[in-house]
Amino acid sequence: MVLSGCGAAGGDSGAPSSASYGLTTLVPAVAAAVGGEDYVHLGIGDHRGRGEVQVDLSWEDGTHEFRAITGDEPGEFLEFRRVGGRVYVGGEATGDRWTYMRDDDPRALGEEPGFDAGASPVLLSLDVAGDYEVLVDAVDEVDDAGEEEVGGVATTHYVVTVDSAAWLGALPEHSVHREVEVADELVLDLWIDEESLPVRLEYTGTGNTDQVRIDYTNWGGSLAVVEPEGAEPVGSEAS
Repeated sequence: MVLSGCGAAGGDSGAPSSASYGLTTLVPAVAAAVGGEDYVHLGIGDHRGRGEVQVDLSWEDGTHEFRAITGDEPGEFLEFRRVGGRVYVGGEATGDRWTYMRDDDPRALGEEPGFDAGASPVLLSLDVAGDYEVLVDAVDEVDDAGEEEVGGVATTHYVVTVDSAAWLGALPEHSVHREVEVADELVLDLWIDEESLPVRLEYTGTGNTDQVRIDYTNWGGSLAVVEPEGAEPVGSEAS
């Protein structure tokens, strides 16, 4: 399962969209830029822009929270909220009935056999800064594909060749990037803005439908996740 949005924080249209980077400088610069942020909106879908999951993600002061919505049709939207050390699941798809469990509960983490955790393990593994930090040592080649506009944002497009085993092996088991099969040599298309922040990441897996697009928007925003009223406990919380 692969969990699009438009870009944010572009510069003046007449200015270069970002510094020009090469093999040893691109990903470290991106990792440093992301490391200086604590909020982003993610649209995670496929190359045609069909977003399967929209996520508001915050990691301010090391406290990880999110609000995520899955589903494509009205009445089918399922919402996940992480706040106060718990994961809440509910919304339209459940008739507005909410349940919750601790965010370290084996069920939420996908570690309990026979329990369908849905998107929870992938959502709990979201770590944008970590994704780029471990990518630094897995890059084999970087090509500058020029300046492009993505979702109204001036960007520089880079084609990045990656040792997939080195990158994916350093990511958590349920990372979104480990949800598709990829070749040993993985080609990433990465668009960054003038502040070296990611605007879009795309790549294709080995299967016909294994396509991943992640759009990064609203860098520097804020998030206030509200605990749903009347939520019922499951897992260890119900004990």
